[in-house]
Amino acid sequence: MQRLPEQTEAISAEQARQERNRNIGLIAMAVVLISAVVAAGAWYGSDSGNAPTAVHLAVAAGDGTVVVGKASAPVKVTIYEDFLCPSCKELEDSTRDYLRENAASGTVQVTYHPIDLLTATTYSARALNAWAVVLKNGTPRQALTLHDLFYENQPYETDADSTTNADIAKLVTRSGATGSAVTAALSTTDTAFLTAAQQAMVTAKVTGAPTIYLDGKELAAASVADLVTEIENAVDAAS
Repeated sequence: MQRLPEQTEAISAEQARQERNRNIGLIAMAVVLISAVVAAGAWYGSDSGNAPTAVHLAVAAGDGTVVVGKASAPVKVTIYEDFLCPSCKELEDSTRDYLRENAASGTVQVTYHPIDLLTATTYSARALNAWAVVLKNGTPRQALTLHDLFYENQPYETDADSTTNADIAKLVTRSGATGSAVTAALSTTDTAFLTAAQQAMVTAKVTGAPTIYLDGKELAAASVADLVTEIENAVDAAS
């Protein structure tokens, strides 16, 4: 059907108005999506590498430990773990995000206590030594980040000694711990720290990894899955 010029002009104006409204709607939607992404980034930042750490999470250094969450949290979890232990990695993979989120909300405080239990290779001691360097010469958050990086990059137990000190040093750098003090300390062995870690194992009667204390009581679960269930039940009950 043929349209009169004034009709055509009116239709064109209406189409232009609709197109402007559609573009405004798309821009508004994009702003909402970007805001959601920014909000997610604000909750889970990363000091380095692929180790997510809640930005508002309280992280402090303890005696051979890194402590995540507030002292006022109703649930206290202490985890003794070896950086080479496959079961410890399984525990980390299963609980890290859950525990960090609940620590940020004030429900749980987690004390990570790395140990040198698997002595068939030198890797556990070398990784623990590097972690001690960051704990002493870096920040608690960097020590937590390195803790996470060690599990994300855990070597096979049978091939652990193929991981060189240079490989470990790269993870230290990724944690954000740098500078001359860190570099110098990495070239030495902190015998006192390693000895203290062994003594902590004796005091806590740790004979396997992971060993978990929940509110001061050792969990005697038969599997990592059972340990995870007991931890989550305790935290959920306190939420």
